[in-house]
Amino acid sequence: MSNYHLNDSVQCPSILFRLNGGLYCADSRYISTIMELPEYTSLPDTPPYISGIFPLRGGSVTMFDLRAALRLQSMTDEFKDFTAMLDARKQDHINWVTALQHSIETGEHFPLATDPHKCKLGKWYDSFKTNSSELSAHLARMEEPHRKLHEAAIRAEHCNEADNRDDISNCKKAVFDEARNEYMPKILDVLENAKEIFRAREFHEMVLVLSGETSLGIVVDEVLSVETVEDEVLGTESQLMSYSPYIQRIVKSPGCSELILEIDIPAVIRAGEDAAAQRNAAGSNG
Repeated sequence: MSNYHLNDSVQCPSILFRLNGGLYCADSRYISTIMELPEYTSLPDTPPYISGIFPLRGGSVTMFDLRAALRLQSMTDEFKDFTAMLDARKQDHINWVTALQHSIETGEHFPLATDPHKCKLGKWYDSFKTNSSELSAHLARMEEPHRKLHEAAIRAEHCNEADNRDDISNCKKAVFDEARNEYMPKILDVLENAKEIFRAREFHEMVLVLSGETSLGIVVDEVLSVETVEDEVLGTESQLMSYSPYIQRIVKSPGCSELILEIDIPAVIRAGEDAAAQRNAAGSNG
């Protein structure tokens, strides 16, 4: 059994990190190394929160997957949901162009959004936040063609103001051709390429390797900074403990406006030791 004897009278900073969009921290006194997640080997006969093992400095580190331990969505499932959402938004705009064509050909009222901020893609984009400047810059390339695509329905309506039927038809054809052949392909291209950028920039897992004899590493989404934290009094300590045994309190930091959930490292260590004992027992019985 691993034991820590920390001097609680000494104020030490905490490691702040992201996990499934939330902000968490861990006492830096428990952490010996912060590193990007290397290639690893999966472990059989272990709980879901023990995701694998990798070599480090002549030894090995067992990976404690904090997402799984906190029963959060896995990174794989989050990426699948993100790509499925982008595929749905691509199909929305293919359908939008088809509806525009039908409206032009039949003279029926165009029923879909003409405001780029009111379609599902526009609403998502307006609310989407990311720490990746590359992903932000990439998605920004979609703004102009997306705006012009939606404006095409209004422009097609204005074509009815032309002097004769041929001018109206030619005007609408020109508007539709721009929408289908210029604006829509640019939107679809941005959304498709956003998948790989999102995967590469948002999903770069890191490991907080614990000090001592535990040989345990906590897998997190992204390490952000080292901050001094203090208690945030919200009267929710009992609720937190019922939510997860791995969260010990809510804290705040002068350098951050968000509330932070502090991880109970001793509880993580105990869970890791229990998992190792279960695996050893399964191996001996096998």
